[in-house]
Amino acid sequence: MRHFKLPLIVTGITLVIALIAGIAIVTVIHRAKISDHEKKARAEKLGGGVGGVVLLIITPFWLIGASKFGKERRAALAAEQQAKSDEA
Repeated sequence: MRHFKLPLIVTGITLVIALIAGIAIVTVIHRAKISDHEKKARAEKLGGGVGGVVLLIITPFWLIGASKFGKERRAALAAEQQAKSDEA
């Protein structure tokens, strides 16, 4: 779990910031003097954009955490197999 502490923190902070920014921008879009159709289109683009940015920010942290966890697991498995082969 220690390898995933930083990714969890980054994900939480990023999602809170994305939520606040999304609500603020949707409010600006809602108050704009444009048609409802255009408001809907802009809100849809906003959702996709915010989701993409969040994904780009958090993905590296999760990949690095997963690689460290996997490396540790493979090392433990290799040590266990080495100990078994030494006993035999």
